[in-house]
Amino acid sequence: MRKVALVDYGKLELQENSEHIRTLEPGTVKIDVAACSICGSDIALYHGKRSLQNERYFGHEFSGVVADAGDGSNGIYKGMRVASELSRTCGHCWNCRNGLPNYCKSMNDALLPGGFSEETLVLNTPEYSFISPIPDTIDDITATLLEPANCAYHVARQADVKHGETVVVFGMGPMGLTAARIIKSMGVDVVVGVDRSKMRLEKVRQLGFIDVVDSSDEDWQDQLLEMCGSKGADVVVELTGALPVLQNAFEIVRPGGRIVVGSVYSGFADKVELLPIMRKELTIRGSKGPYPHLKTDGTSAAVDILVKLQDDLKKLITVYDYKDALQAFEDMMSGAAIKPVIRFR
Repeated sequence: MRKVALVDYGKLELQENSEHIRTLEPGTVKIDVAACSICGSDIALYHGKRSLQNERYFGHEFSGVVADAGDGSNGIYKGMRVASELSRTCGHCWNCRNGLPNYCKSMNDALLPGGFSEETLVLNTPEYSFISPIPDTIDDITATLLEPANCAYHVARQADVKHGETVVVFGMGPMGLTAARIIKSMGVDVVVGVDRSKMRLEKVRQLGFIDVVDSSDEDWQDQLLEMCGSKGADVVVELTGALPVLQNAFEIVRPGGRIVVGSVYSGFADKVELLPIMRKELTIRGSKGPYPHLKTDGTSAAVDILVKLQDDLKKLITVYDYKDALQAFEDMMSGAAIKPVIRFR
């Protein structure tokens, strides 16, 4: 079985051996992984910002085919094409009962060894599942975007955007770009992306679906005010994880505006001026994905979003064969690729 293994902080290996998953753990299904994309949280684990000792899995944005359906819960069957996303939670734990189903279980409980492997186990019980069926209109590579699309949709839902509002998204990585595209699809005319990486900004301009501003320009805030109105943006989404950018969000949002934070910060905000929270009467909401976004028939709303927006979202992808997986991680970290996807099959 081939896999990309994180053997220590900052050390990746391509491993191949004859061992395959033969025995399912209770409540799991076995997936033959077709492809897996790299998430910013994978890079955080690589850099030691998350604990290797506490993580059972590596890679969680994958697509594939069900090789063993276990007890067949939720209509999952052998041979079904699926992709990872949080699609079902128990509904009766404290988190679920208090409107936080995205905290029902940890991904440590859901994946083993994870998507950077030719085979993985995925939890799929009547009460919890981390996979959704995907239609034939989505190919295996594009399907790896389902889980991040789910997270980005949660960002958009937390922003509670309305037609006619203006939205600024800080951070033009894959999550920022996906969230911006989803927000624009909700009838928001003015969606502006902000970044300071020249390489990233040029790539976003080539994509062509949102306007961008370079925050290294001296007049970047004036540019945003010209686009969003003199009072500032109705909604600001912060997806960089950089504390100075949180300060920028306070400055550029209008009085009575909303800030959505989907970033994972490390460190204390000792140099962030918090007075605007009161002075502007701001609403600040966190956004932790993935989240079980379901339609009334119980199927995934994120799948529908991916089908609708795939022509734009697949432009974020750079595909790497398994043998080039280490280069994929390098390109993710350098910014040479927006969303690297490693192809196993």
